[in-house]
Amino acid sequence: MKNAGVFFSLSLMLLFVVCCFMLLNIQIEDYSMLQRRTKNDFETYTPVLYVTNKIHSYDEVDKVCVENNNGKGVIKLSDAESDTYLYKDKSKLMELCVIKGMQPDFSMGQALMACDDFDVKQDENKIICEINGVEFYVELRSGVAS
Repeated sequence: MKNAGVFFSLSLMLLFVVCCFMLLNIQIEDYSMLQRRTKNDFETYTPVLYVTNKIHSYDEVDKVCVENNNGKGVIKLSDAESDTYLYKDKSKLMELCVIKGMQPDFSMGQALMACDDFDVKQDENKIICEINGVEFYVELRSGVAS
């Protein structure tokens, strides 16, 4: 009788330990999946939000336009003293700020974040972008001077 009680107690303890390990394993897998999803969302949507906010901050008549540089689209943002260019170089989203009237040297831009895909074009009051597989547009509230 005494052996049966010890066996039952050890079996119950073993069952508790196995359940704890299974629960811990499930939590580790869920956490890893959450990390991957968060990293993917960051890499996908951070460049989209950065470009959108940058365009909105320069949204005045004839201050935002899309230019072509060696077959690649470049967003040009202008103010009274400088021109800022947003473009892709290699696998990075780049930003270059130059004094108004100077010729831009796109090899001197500052790398902002990883960017696998960057395509941009302009359609009247709309900047149409595709960044890392996400296609979006930014409506220019100020419009274009006629």
